[in-house]
Amino acid sequence: MLTHIHHINFVVANLDESVSYFQSLLSQSPVIEALPQRLVKTARFSIGESFLVLVQPVSKEGVVAEILQKKGEGIFLLSFATESIDETLQKLELYNPDKRTGLQDWAICDLTPYEQFGAILQLTEVSKNKISK
Repeated sequence: MLTHIHHINFVVANLDESVSYFQSLLSQSPVIEALPQRLVKTARFSIGESFLVLVQPVSKEGVVAEILQKKGEGIFLLSFATESIDETLQKLELYNPDKRTGLQDWAICDLTPYEQFGAILQLTEVSKNKISK
């Protein structure tokens, strides 16, 4: 069962400039992290139970770099929180999507390609009693 929007990702060309804007908008400093296996660096802001994540490619290679090149800056991923990725996939009758580890060791699984809805739809597994902040 989906419980809430876990995180929304924006692809950005310049993380520092984007962080400055969102720091002013949200009145908080982000957690800055790298995801070398995805060839990106990120800035994560908390908004209630959800996160806004700015993602900058650090290479011309990789999915995020391709999205930035094709579509420019903007929202590219919407992730729904679920208590169990496996149970949710079973209910959706999806059995073979690739699960992987994201920021903060989040267990994640993409549901759709970017081209289908103009943003990747994804699941993020969260504990029944705890939201990963």
